[in-house]
This record gives sequence, structure tokens and C-alpha cells, in this order.
Amino acid sequence: MKILYESFVAAFSMFSKIPMPQIDWNEKNMRYSFIFFPVVGAVIAFALYFLFLLLEYFGFSPVFFAAAAVFVNVMITGGVHLDGYCDTTDALNSHKDQEEKLRILKDPNVGAFALIYTSAVLLLQFAAWYETYLKPDFFLLVLVSFILSRSMAALAVVSFPCARDTGLAAIFAGYASKKAVRIISCFMALLSIAMMLYVSVIIGIIAVLFIMLSFYLFNLMVQKHFGGITGDLAGFYIVVSETGILLISAIAGGVIL
Repeated sequence: MKILYESFVAAFSMFSKIPMPQIDWNEKNMRYSFIFFPVVGAVIAFALYFLFLLLEYFGFSPVFFAAAAVFVNVMITGGVHLDGYCDTTDALNSHKDQEEKLRILKDPNVGAFALIYTSAVLLLQFAAWYETYLKPDFFLLVLVSFILSRSMAALAVVSFPCARDTGLAAIFAGYASKKAVRIISCFMALLSIAMMLYVSVIIGIIAVLFIMLSFYLFNLMVQKHFGGITGDLAGFYIVVSETGILLISAIAGGVIL
């Protein structure tokens, strides 16, 4: 139980800004930390649901909710996945070889493409949250995406080859109990998919197809451009998959309802 508790703390310490007790990081508690990665998504989902209920009760405008939803997500995660998205867009648009792209991922400087693509994705999220607040029928489907995206990202880290021997992904993948992470990640992904289908069979199927296609294309991108997975690339996938499902739900709410 102590190992699981410390693994839980390690996961939240690494992938969120939620205050956690101090622990000694070691091979044992990092072994199962990735199985709690989807739980971080569940906490974000709960926070956004509470935000929705609170702002709706007090009659706040959709604009305020959309801005607050984007802000809450960034604040809870500390922008760690958005940082990966920034670095990845910079690397992809450099059109350099694999080695140079990996160097760009480690570069702390923010390039022009990172600013452009990050502004674009945040604007899309804002617009989609705005529509979701107006027509919240698929709101639960959006919340589940925070769990599903992290389940798939965890599965990628322990299943894809690592691009380098150092870095976040390599450390966690090296210490992780890959069998346990795969089992839990698949279970959480299937549970998330079931919840999406419960909300709406049609929109749920569209969302699932998007996740499957994006995961397949992500694997191709990782192998072709970087030679393996990194923490930044996993963050990129999380941002893209969450934004995609958010847009699907917002568009469906506008077209169907």
C-alpha cells in the first residue's frame, strides 16, 4: 500500500500543480506512478464540472466560463502538457532531421511556430468551451476525454520505443511496471469509451474514432520525425486529443441540438 500511495503522490507531483506530500523518489514508487496518470485527468474533469455548476448557478456568461475553463486546466497541470505541445510544434515545423528535432524539444526557448500554434489551440479551446456552456448536453463526454487522453498517453509511453535514454518518458518507462500500466491504461480507456457511448452513441463513436485515428497518426509521427516517444510528445498528444474531442462535442451540440 505504501508503494501505491507514493506512486500516487509521484504522479500528481509530476503531472499537476496540486500540492503533495514530500516523498523520496525511487524505482519502487515510480514503478506504478503511470497507473495514476488518468486519475489526474479525473481531478481536472471534476474541477471543470464544479466550475460549470458554480458559474451556471450564479449566471456567469459563456465568455467568462470559457476563459475560466482554459485557465483552470492550465493551472491544475501547470501547463506541462501545453509546454510539450509548444516544443513539438516548433520541432515539427523546423523541417530538420531527427537529431535536430530532438534538440529543439529540449530547447527552453519558445519559437515563432510554438506561439502561433499554441495561440491557435487555446483559441479553439476557448470557442469550444463557449459553445459547450451554451449547449452542455455533451459536457460529460468532454470531461471523460481528460481521463481517456491520459490513458492513451500512458499506453504510448510504455509501448512506443523511447527517442532517447534520458528525459521524462525514458525515466518513467524505464522504471514502470509496463504490464500493470498497460492493463490499467486499457481498462481506463475502455471505461472512458463506455461513458462516452452512454452520453451519445453517435457522438461517442465519432469521438472514439477520432481517438483511435489520432493515436495511430501520433505513432507514425513519433517514429518518422523523432524515432521514439518523449515526454514532450506525450504532452502534445494529450493537448491534441483533448482539443479534438472538445471541438467534436461543441460542433455536435451546435448541429444536432
